[in-house]
Amino acid sequence: MTPKSPASRGSHRSHDPVPNTLSRRNAVKAGVGGLGAAMLAAPLARSGGAQDAGWQGEITFYAQSYTPNSALPNANQLKAFQEVADAYQTEHPGVTIKFIDEEFTDYLQTVRVKGAGKELFDIFWVQSGEVNGVLPRGIARDLTADYNTPNPYIEGNTTWKDAMNETVLAYTTAPSGAVYVLDGDFVGTAFFYNTELFTQAGITAPPTTWPELFDACQKLKDAGITVCEGSFDVSWFGRHFMSEFYAPDYETIAGCDGTPGQSPQDEAAAIKSGLLSTNDPRFMGWWPFFKKFTDFWSQEYLAQDLSVGDAVWAQNFATGSVAMFYSGSWIPRNLETLGIEFELGSFSFPKLTKDDIEFATGTDVSAVVGGPNAAYQYAMSTKESNKTLEEEGKEAAVLDFLQYIGTPEVIEKVVNELGSFAPTWPGTTPVAGLETFAEQANTGLKVVNIGNSSAKLNPSWQKTFGLYLSGNTDLESATSQMQTELDRAVQDYERANPDIDIDSCSG
Repeated sequence: MTPKSPASRGSHRSHDPVPNTLSRRNAVKAGVGGLGAAMLAAPLARSGGAQDAGWQGEITFYAQSYTPNSALPNANQLKAFQEVADAYQTEHPGVTIKFIDEEFTDYLQTVRVKGAGKELFDIFWVQSGEVNGVLPRGIARDLTADYNTPNPYIEGNTTWKDAMNETVLAYTTAPSGAVYVLDGDFVGTAFFYNTELFTQAGITAPPTTWPELFDACQKLKDAGITVCEGSFDVSWFGRHFMSEFYAPDYETIAGCDGTPGQSPQDEAAAIKSGLLSTNDPRFMGWWPFFKKFTDFWSQEYLAQDLSVGDAVWAQNFATGSVAMFYSGSWIPRNLETLGIEFELGSFSFPKLTKDDIEFATGTDVSAVVGGPNAAYQYAMSTKESNKTLEEEGKEAAVLDFLQYIGTPEVIEKVVNELGSFAPTWPGTTPVAGLETFAEQANTGLKVVNIGNSSAKLNPSWQKTFGLYLSGNTDLESATSQMQTELDRAVQDYERANPDIDIDSCSG
C-alpha cells in the first residue's frame, strides 16, 4: 500500500486506482512475529527444472516492502527474500539478483520516467490497477501466455495459473484480458482501539453500529480523551460509502468493458453518464455524515497531505494518547515492535442503515477497503521499457526468476516474515491474527470507487475532501470542485484511450 505507512519506501502514496485496493508500504519495523528461525533457514522445496537460457548477469528487482537487508531509515530488517534469491543463485551460477533499495519521492513517476528511458527495473512492484489503466501501455510484460503454461518450480503443475487464487487473478486482469502482475498478498483495514481508554470512558464493548460509534466518540470526548486519529484517505472511506450506496447499480457501473471488477473504462463511462458524479445525490451524500464523525478526530492534520500525519498518528496511538486509530492489517505487528503497554482491540466499519443515512442499502461493506494490492505485486518490464532485456537470453532468465518467486512456498515465506499482510495463494497460511484477511481474498470484490480513470483524480479528490473535513470549504464548493475534477478525469481518459468508446456504455 502498498502500504501507506509511516516508514514507507518513498513517499509514493498509491491512489488505489482500482476498486477494493489498498496500497500500504513498509510497516514500521514490523517484526517477524511467529515466524521462527527454523522456517527462515529451511531450504525451499523445489521440483522441476529451470528454463535454462544460458544467460548470466544481473537481474534487478524492486521488492517494495519485502526488500531484504535494507539500509533505508526505519526500514524493516528482513532476510527471507534474500534467502530465496541466494537459493536461486545457487541453482543458477552466474545469475545475480540485485534488490533495489531506494527512496522514491514519486514512485509512479519514477516508473514512467525509467520506462520511457528504457531503464526500468527487470522486476518491479506495481499495483494491477496502475499498470492496467494508469501507466503507459507496453511498460510491463503481459503474463497471460506464461500463466497458461506450467511453472517448473511447482510440482505437478499443469498451468501456472492453477496454483493462483482465482478471485485475485480475475480481479487483477486488465480490461483487454491481459495480466501484468504476479499477485501474492492481501491487505485490509479496521478501527483499532485502546481497551484501557475505552474502559476509562465507560465503553464496555466495541461499536457495531453507527449510533454506537457516535456514542463512544462522545463518551471519549467527555472523558477528555482524544477520540481518533488515522488515515482519512478519501479513497478508503469513499469505497465504504459508495460501495454501500451504489450496490444496486454495481453491475451497471462495472459492466462497460465486460471484465470482472470496476475498470478505468467502467469508471470513466459511469462518470460521463452522471452515475458516478455529483449529479447523483449519492456521490456527495456521505460527506456531511462522515464529517460528523471526523469532527471528533484530532483536527490538526485534516487539511494537510496524508503523509504529514502518518508517523505522528501511529506514535500517538502507540503511546496511549489516542483512543482509536483507523489503519490497516500491518498495525498489530507494528505496535508489537513499538512495545505498546495496553490491550489492543479492533472493529470493522459499522453497517449503515436508513436511520443513519437515506442512501443506505443494507450492504455489508466492512471488507471493501482492502484487497490484493499490498506489497507482493510484481510486474516484469519489457524490451520497450528496459533495454537490458534485449540481451540474448535475459528475458527468459528474468521470467524464470519470476516463476521461481511465483510459488506458494516462496509467497508464504516472504509475506509471513513481514507479518503485515496475508498470503492469498491456495496452500498458504497467514500469521496468527491475519486469517480474516486471507479469507477475504477468496470472496467477491464488488467495490465501487473512483480514482482509476485519471492519475490526477485521486489527489484532487483527497485535497478537496481534506479542505471540507477541516472546515476550509463548504459542501457546495466541494461539490462544484469535485464535478470539475470528474469531468477532467473523463477527458484525460479519453485522450489516453482514443480507441475506446465509453459513450457506448454511458448512454
